[in-house]
Amino acid sequence: MNFKHLLPLAFGFVLTAPAFAAMHVLDGKTLTVDELWEISKPGETVSVSEDGWKRIKASYKAPIDAATDGRDIYGLTVNYGALKEKKVAGATVEDEPNRSASIKFNERQMRIQAAGMEPFFDDRVSKMAMVIRVNQMAAGFTGMSEAAAKAYMEYINNDVNPLIPSRGSEGANDLSMATHIGLALMGEWDVNYKGKRVPAAQVRKELKLADYHPFGMDGISILSNSNVAEAQSVASVKKAEHYLVKLSPVMIATSLEALNGNVSPYLWHTVETKGWPQGHEAAEAVLANLKGSYLWQKDSKRYLQDPLSFRSAGYILAAAQEELRQAKDLLNSAINHTTDNPIVNTEAKNDLWYSKAEVLDEMRAGKPNVFVNSCANFDNTQLALQLESLTKALVQVMHTSAWRTTQLVDNHRTGLPTYLVANQNKGGDGFANIAQSMSGLYAEAMGLTNSVLGYGVPTSIGIEETFSNVNLTADRLSKAVDVGYDIYSYEMLHNAQAMDMRKEEGKKMGEGTGAFLQSYRKAVPFVDKDRVFTPDVNNGVQFLKSFGAN
Repeated sequence: MNFKHLLPLAFGFVLTAPAFAAMHVLDGKTLTVDELWEISKPGETVSVSEDGWKRIKASYKAPIDAATDGRDIYGLTVNYGALKEKKVAGATVEDEPNRSASIKFNERQMRIQAAGMEPFFDDRVSKMAMVIRVNQMAAGFTGMSEAAAKAYMEYINNDVNPLIPSRGSEGANDLSMATHIGLALMGEWDVNYKGKRVPAAQVRKELKLADYHPFGMDGISILSNSNVAEAQSVASVKKAEHYLVKLSPVMIATSLEALNGNVSPYLWHTVETKGWPQGHEAAEAVLANLKGSYLWQKDSKRYLQDPLSFRSAGYILAAAQEELRQAKDLLNSAINHTTDNPIVNTEAKNDLWYSKAEVLDEMRAGKPNVFVNSCANFDNTQLALQLESLTKALVQVMHTSAWRTTQLVDNHRTGLPTYLVANQNKGGDGFANIAQSMSGLYAEAMGLTNSVLGYGVPTSIGIEETFSNVNLTADRLSKAVDVGYDIYSYEMLHNAQAMDMRKEEGKKMGEGTGAFLQSYRKAVPFVDKDRVFTPDVNNGVQFLKSFGAN
C-alpha cells in the first residue's frame, strides 16, 4: 500500500524561499528563540544594529590592545589547551609577520579540530548557528573582527549553509561541529546551496565573495563555542512546542469525546484549587476545542470519574508546558550572551567590592570597564538539565496518551463495541492487537529519559574534564517528540473511530475537535472493515506533524 501524500512536515526544511521574507536586525540583546526560528527559514536575512557594530569594533580592539600591552591572550598570542604556553603570534598582532602567523594558526586549528560524524544537521540548524554567532558578536562578547561578522552574514543572507556534522560533541564546546562553519567561510569545505551540496569555494566564486581569512580572535571564537548546540536545542524545543502547545490540547479533547469523558477536571474552578504553573493555560486550551461538544450535556451513562490518564492529562500537559517555557527562557538568554573562552566584555561593572583588586588589573584591556579573561562559559550543564527535564515531562504526556488508547478498546469503559469494531465490520476484530506496536514505541520513549550528563573522557591532557552532552540531550528531546507523534497517531486512530461512532449515535463533536477529525479523515479513513494499519498510522504521523504548521 502507498502512503498518502500529505502537507509538508511541520519541521521539514523546505528549500524554497517564503513569499514574504524579512530583514531582521541583530543587536546582541533582544534576539528570541521564536525570531531565530523565523530567521532560519530560507530567504530571511539579517543586519546588525548601529550599536551592535560599535560593540563588535570595541570587542575586537580589546584583546588586540591587551596583547600589545604584553599580555598573553589565549587563542590570540598563545596556543590552546595543554599547548597554551606556546607562542603563536607576537604582541603587535596586527603587524607583520604576526598577522600572517595569526591567520596561519587560525586556519590550521580550523582544520585539525574538524572531526565530527555524519549525518549533517538540517540547513535551518546551520543557519541558526551562524545567526547566533553574529548576534553574540553584536553583544560585544567575542573579540571577533568586522570581517568575520560580514563573512557570516554573506552566508546567512544568501542561504549558504555549511554542512555541520551532527555527532561528536561532549557539550563543553562544539569544536568538531563549529569548525566546519569556519572551514566553509575559508572556502575549504562543502555547503548546501540552492538545494545541493557543493564546495564552498565554488559558491564563493559564484557570489563573488572576497576571500576570508580568520585573524586574531576569529579562530577560537569560530570553533570554540556552543552555537551549534544552541541552534540544535532551539530546533528541538520548537519541535516540542508544536507537539505540546499546538497539538496536545486538541488531542486530549478528542480523547475525552472518544471516551464520553467528564470535563470536570478541566474547569477553571477545579484547576484553581491546584494552583500550579500553566494549569489554567493547558486546561482552557483543551476546553476551547470542545465548544459545542456533546460533553457539555448531561448523560446518565457518563462515569463520574474517568481513568487518571484522562483526568490528569491537563496537569501533566501543564507540567510539560512549564518545562518548555523554562527551556525557551534559558535559550533566549543564551543566544544573547556567549559561550566563548576567553570572553571579552567592554561594558563591565567596575563598582563591585573586588573591582579594585590587584589581580583584576591583569585582566583589563586599557579601560577600567574593558576585560579579556578566561572562563568556562562553554559549560552547558543548566541547559542540558533543562532539556532533559523537558524530555521527561514530554514523555509523561505520551505516557497518558498510550494509556488512554488502551482504555478506548474496552466496551465497559466506553459503551462502544469492544476493539471499536464498526457495525458494518461483521465478524471483524478491529483494533484488537495494534496496541502492542504502540507499546514498543513507548519503550523507546522511556529509554530517552535516562540522563546522559556527566559522561565523557577527559581531553587536552586532563584540562577539560567536565561534560554536559547538551547536544545529545537536544537530540534525545527531538527523538522523544518523534515518538510522541507516533504514539499520538495510534491514539488518534482510536479516537477518530470512537468519535465517528458517537456521531452515528447523534452526538455532536466540538468546534475544534470536529474540524480536527474532518482534516484527519482526509489522511486516514474510517475503519469499516479489517485492514492493514501500517499506512494508517504512518499517514497519521504525517498529518499530526503538519497540523497547524506555519
